[in-house]
Amino acid sequence: MNKNILLKIIKYIASLGFAFGILYLLFKNQDPIQLVAEIQKVDGKWVVLSMIFGGWAYVSRGFRWIVLIDALGYKSSKLNSVSAVSVGYFTNMFIPRAGEISRCTALNQVEKVPVDKLFGTILIERVIDFVFLISLIFLTLLLKFNEIFKFYTTLQAQQTQAEGNNKLLVLLAILIVGGIIFFLGKRWLKKSKFYEKVLDFIDGLKEGFKSIKNMKRKSAFWFHTFSIWIMYFLMTYICFFAMEETLHLTAADGLFLLVLGGIGMVIPTPGGVGSYHAIVMIGLSVLGVGTVFLGEGGDPTNPALLFPTIVHVAQTLVAIIMGSIGLLVLFLSKKKNNVAS
Repeated sequence: MNKNILLKIIKYIASLGFAFGILYLLFKNQDPIQLVAEIQKVDGKWVVLSMIFGGWAYVSRGFRWIVLIDALGYKSSKLNSVSAVSVGYFTNMFIPRAGEISRCTALNQVEKVPVDKLFGTILIERVIDFVFLISLIFLTLLLKFNEIFKFYTTLQAQQTQAEGNNKLLVLLAILIVGGIIFFLGKRWLKKSKFYEKVLDFIDGLKEGFKSIKNMKRKSAFWFHTFSIWIMYFLMTYICFFAMEETLHLTAADGLFLLVLGGIGMVIPTPGGVGSYHAIVMIGLSVLGVGTVFLGEGGDPTNPALLFPTIVHVAQTLVAIIMGSIGLLVLFLSKKKNNVAS
């Protein structure tokens, strides 16, 4: 078996094990019967509305992508662009960080836009979204400073100093080994065809970055960028109304949980499974909803854990529905192109 494939399989198994390990710690003290009873109390119409907001974020992301693709001198239909974005989210549910690649290759199959240039536009999106996330973090710091400080101290209480030292040692070991591999392999890479392909790929990325300067529809780009983040906020905030325990929470609390949830989704677990639940649970406990537990004697129907579970399940359903439709649309589009040619 190819070493790269083996490494990817090991990384995926480790990621999956990490995710289910977190879920086990979170749910091991939950009473299944009481948990089902609490879920039945949830007002479903707000959850459905959250799913609609989540789906609209996919649409806005697809429309924004078209603006960047147009700036490169290529064309893509709105339907195919949104479908490719949906396929990317669907892929991320199973393989962390693979969504960007599947998104580019999916659109390339039907629109014939070079993958390297598409990937360049996605890097632009990442930079813009990172700036927005940082801006929201600063805004949250201003609005919820006390809660964030309490969140930090709560998080610190969940781990020992020994665990922290172990993580530091592992990180240092990875950096050292990575550095050795890089310097030893540098000369070999320069002589190989792979090195030339990497240079070509980087040139494609640079061209993708230039597209932001050549955008003809800058207003549309920024409209959809704001739309994406507003939808992200609403799909969390609107679920406050679905549970009695979260009805009193404010828009600022929603922003606080959006930022925490975003950090939870960045952690490399499939679809944010486990990491999202844990970090939002701690955030809600800081806001006075439910408790934090990782050991024995936890609340058997903890609302701080129930809320992120509902939000995550709702958005997972969005990814499945939109991704399935996207796969069908792209399949039919590719079939139509083959017949036409």
